[in-house]
Amino acid sequence: MNKKNLLKLSLITFIVGLVVLAIAYFFFHFVTDSGITLVWHPEAGKPFVTELIADFAVLNLFASFISLLIALIFFKTENK
Repeated sequence: MNKKNLLKLSLITFIVGLVVLAIAYFFFHFVTDSGITLVWHPEAGKPFVTELIADFAVLNLFASFISLLIALIFFKTENK
């Protein structure tokens, strides 16, 4: 592993985390017990599924942050 690979990992996991957060938002407001609807609901229809998806997004964001910190702390200069 070098600094470039860790920064790339950080960027990829950050983008994946944001996309999964958008999916969790969709599940929170547009998925009910009867299925997917196009009507916005203020409360979650499937709160457990939404929680699991949001947890996965937060884990990706955490991995992004940790890999960024490792790249910045342990690799001060670019390895060639």
